[in-house]
Amino acid sequence: MEMPIIKKGARYATGLSRKETGEETEVFSVSLARSKEAGEEKEIWAEWRFPYVDCAGIWNPLCGFDRSIDADYGRFRESMTARSAPICCIFSEDGENRCTVAVSETRERIGIRAGVREENGTLVLQIRIPAEIVEKNGSCVLDIRIDRSRVPFYRAIEKVSEWWEECGIAPVHAPDRAKEPVYSTWYAYHQNLSAAEIEEECRLAAELGFKTVILDDGWQTDDNNRGYAFCGDWEVSGNRFPDFAEHVRRVHAMGLKYMIWYSVPFLGRKCRKWEELQDMLLTYDDNPLIQAGVLDPRCKKVRDYLTDIYERAVREWDLDGLKLDFVDTIVEQEDSPAYDPEKMDFESVQEALDCLMRRVYEKLSGKDKDIMIEFRQGYIGPNMRRYGNMFRVSDCPDSAVRNRVGIVDLRMLSGQTAVHSDPLMWHEEEEPRIAAIQIISSIFATPQISVKMQTLTPDMRRMLRFWIGFMRENRELLQGQPICAAEPHNLYPVVWTRKEERAVMAVYTENRILHIPGGVKDCVILNGTKGNRMVLDTKGVSGSVTVKDCFGNETGSQEIDGRCGFCEIAVPVSGQVYFRGR
Repeated sequence: MEMPIIKKGARYATGLSRKETGEETEVFSVSLARSKEAGEEKEIWAEWRFPYVDCAGIWNPLCGFDRSIDADYGRFRESMTARSAPICCIFSEDGENRCTVAVSETRERIGIRAGVREENGTLVLQIRIPAEIVEKNGSCVLDIRIDRSRVPFYRAIEKVSEWWEECGIAPVHAPDRAKEPVYSTWYAYHQNLSAAEIEEECRLAAELGFKTVILDDGWQTDDNNRGYAFCGDWEVSGNRFPDFAEHVRRVHAMGLKYMIWYSVPFLGRKCRKWEELQDMLLTYDDNPLIQAGVLDPRCKKVRDYLTDIYERAVREWDLDGLKLDFVDTIVEQEDSPAYDPEKMDFESVQEALDCLMRRVYEKLSGKDKDIMIEFRQGYIGPNMRRYGNMFRVSDCPDSAVRNRVGIVDLRMLSGQTAVHSDPLMWHEEEEPRIAAIQIISSIFATPQISVKMQTLTPDMRRMLRFWIGFMRENRELLQGQPICAAEPHNLYPVVWTRKEERAVMAVYTENRILHIPGGVKDCVILNGTKGNRMVLDTKGVSGSVTVKDCFGNETGSQEIDGRCGFCEIAVPVSGQVYFRGR
């Protein structure tokens, strides 16, 4: 592999070396230092050029539905503690890695741009290195890893996650309880909460197999207007929860763990703390739906205040975890104040955020080593894995495809950190078999569900009980094994996990020819579509199949003859095919 081109401002001296050299993977070490030379240019780039041959698209942690490649003059994709991760992967039409690049600097801003040069079809890969680090510290050293091995794209991404751990960016412990089914109040109740109603919901959820409840926005205010104007004081609404500690005790007695929501940086215009902290904001949003500022973690007073709030809440209310929201808004904006040593002890917002998150986790885990900390898709990089053990898909109410894509994207990068679906919800008139498609789309994550348990029909309750039981029974296979996914440019129409001779596969588009993974003798194939058949390529594969519906009731069975080539199986919507090889 050729050495990169370094584009730097005249004020920097640059050192570049190959740190590790493999057959198809190399690590380059870049060292930067202030130079005595004059110059105003401050941007520093490392650039590689490759033939854009047999490529289909590009993946990054927040690509969502867009996996298309840009031109080489497109925008840089930025990562930092508060957002994304410094990695991108170019993949082929058949889902094979073509070029995966990652950077060891995961705290400060890093820009990655990969695009096609129109003149000659060359892939131009550029890493923009944070000049601010050099300016502040006088120097910096970071590594850039380039992997061009011909492996499945998901394996190339997993290798980067492992590499970050080798670089010393070690994730925190994810306890077993972080991977148990969760009942969330958000979509079901929004801010319209009351102790009695939530306790009844928890009782019904526990009967269905849920193990944790997350009490979302609304516990801290009497206001029901969906904004954040009253965030910041973080005191329980006495009208909604007259005795919050006793309320938590009653829910614990039902067998559920208890977590509550905080919008970490928001200081609402109508909270009592506004007068005291309003001059310690990164930015303020006067939109009537927001009316809140973003607290600046560079101020020690802000970090102390937030840490004390969370520590006191966990201690006084005997909480099992916290949902820490909106961390991705803690980013320096154009209107953010300049560094002021009178109020701030950090120059870098991301360094200060890193300090805040580290202190919060240390304080809480010191009291409970299995404390659960949930972060949301957006702030899901390796740095955040050091402070949170539950990563949830970004908000996507009633969207099976967004949950599926978000889960796979998170799973590839998150190792053993628990990955959660966004809470599933549906209209009260929905059919159980259609609601179950959402569950199958979230089957390779810890499920969160947010529907009013008291309004569920008996059939919907039966469906939920079956699938919650299925996910708990197969948790190690579904969540504990590396995830495999087909066709990233087509949003993962087939996804599977396997452990030795067992596998679970889910199909999300109709009329596909499915292949039992080689060496697998026990495979469950889930129908995440409204189609009523599956087609198996059975060449060399013999055995039997049993078919079940969305409630777990058997609907049919047949023998598989490996000499026939293909086998069509009738399967209900949201049904399962249980294959047993011989």
